Amino acid sequence: MKKLTKIEEVYNNMELKKLAIEQQELWLRAKIVMQFITLRQLKGYTQASIADKMGVMRQQITRFERMKNSPTIFFLVKYASALDTELDVILNGTTLKELSNE
Repeated sequence: MKKLTKIEEVYNNMELKKLAIEQQELWLRAKIVMQFITLRQLKGYTQASIADKMGVMRQQITRFERMKNSPTIFFLVKYASALDTELDVILNGTTLKELSNE
């Protein structure tokens, strides 16, 4: 019974839950950023060329790709559009190999 109490204590620990949520958010952000970077590279775009297409400074692309800022949904939509795709393609994790074969 003592082991069960310890397990319950760990399971209900709010600090651990908060840490787990932060880790999930970080993992999801990294996955999305990697999707953008991979697609940008597959299409042969540089950060500067994407920035030009979006009408933003290259540094904004760099900060996004290095996860130094939290982009708005508007930024993500513009970036996806500059890559000639839809945001849902990136968010759904469509295999980029399929896109590169088109």
